Amino acid sequence: MSLANAFSTFFDLETHNIDSLIIKENTTKSNCYIYSGDIIIGGLILIKKKNTKTILNVSFYRSKETNKYLPRLEFRKIDDQGIPKKPNKDDIIIRFSTGEESRMFWKVIHFLQKFKELVDLGDFHNKYQAVSFDTFLIDFKSKEQAERVRELSSLTASINLSSKDIKELLLSQRRNSIHWFYAFLKNLHNKETVYAFDTYKYKHNISEQGEESVWHHFLKSNEWIIGLNVDLKFIRDLLSKQKVGAEDSKGTGSPEVDILGISYFTTLIELKTSRTKIFKNKKTSKSRANTWDFSEDFLEAYSQVLSQRSEISDTKDIKDENGNIIDTKKNRILDPKAVLIIGNRNEEFPHDRISENDIKTDCFERIRRDSRNIEIITYDELFERAFHIAYTEKLPKDWYSIPHESFKYDILKVK
Repeated sequence: MSLANAFSTFFDLETHNIDSLIIKENTTKSNCYIYSGDIIIGGLILIKKKNTKTILNVSFYRSKETNKYLPRLEFRKIDDQGIPKKPNKDDIIIRFSTGEESRMFWKVIHFLQKFKELVDLGDFHNKYQAVSFDTFLIDFKSKEQAERVRELSSLTASINLSSKDIKELLLSQRRNSIHWFYAFLKNLHNKETVYAFDTYKYKHNISEQGEESVWHHFLKSNEWIIGLNVDLKFIRDLLSKQKVGAEDSKGTGSPEVDILGISYFTTLIELKTSRTKIFKNKKTSKSRANTWDFSEDFLEAYSQVLSQRSEISDTKDIKDENGNIIDTKKNRILDPKAVLIIGNRNEEFPHDRISENDIKTDCFERIRRDSRNIEIITYDELFERAFHIAYTEKLPKDWYSIPHESFKYDILKVK
């Protein structure tokens, strides 16, 4: 059959319903064709443009393995007289550049799938599916980290992402986290007066009560904030809720640290909230000149960290997120460094040269400098460090006092 005859009968997908077509064998059962009524369709018109049509010809060949017919798709561009267009260069690219053009192609694929008894599409339906982006995300999040890394690596290679593109994607994700961090610090809410902590809990299905559970999830999900910031040493892995001491006869009583940092040597990380007070509200009569009493919550947290440091040893089983025992001969436990993240100094005692705040600032700095194995850092200080990782601009000195709407749009560049 000549090329002209092969494409002599066209079916326009834009003006006719593809569901009116059927696929059936010829009388000798040597081949099958697409029929519109009693007429054999030689070509499907996918796209009509000025002086040009894009034609899809579907021919069938019997498979010796399945005894079904394998469809072979052939795309051509023709002019108004049905004559194939000649390439100006080496080839003609058949590009589906609009949503409607793509929908026409997948409409044909769906049509072929309806005739599974006759047409052999292999395991196309199992291997290839058109899914929404939300469905893809749900499936992606359910996979193990190693599998997600493999998929991302494959995707990066297949679409030729440059190192600059990858860096920009990473920064974009980190800047979104900075936005959440800022909303927590300022206890912001949306127009419906739903606070950021509650929104985050709902978004991530956090059932535990209190803000500490949100901070724990947020910092654990953004390991770069702690891993790059709390010490000069790099923390490779962060493990949640680790028992660090000996239990009593009932299996209770072991001190539990919020997060355990794993590297060459372990780091204990204890979390309170950004609204945990570091100092008492009022200066007591027992306070000496140029001093201020620390709050009970701060002293309790400080004592808790000291207890965790003294209790942990290399004989204690430490498990990763999958329940595997960490090798403490490789990841050593030796006089571990401890980090206490607590409070918000910009909220409680800003550096504004008011006498009361000067005294609190000096007291806080003295205890930090005298604590050899405990690093005490406030949430707003952690925010400042994280900001300078995610942004190239410097954070203004008065950043905390900038109205939050201006800060979001001018500093965080939220669109």
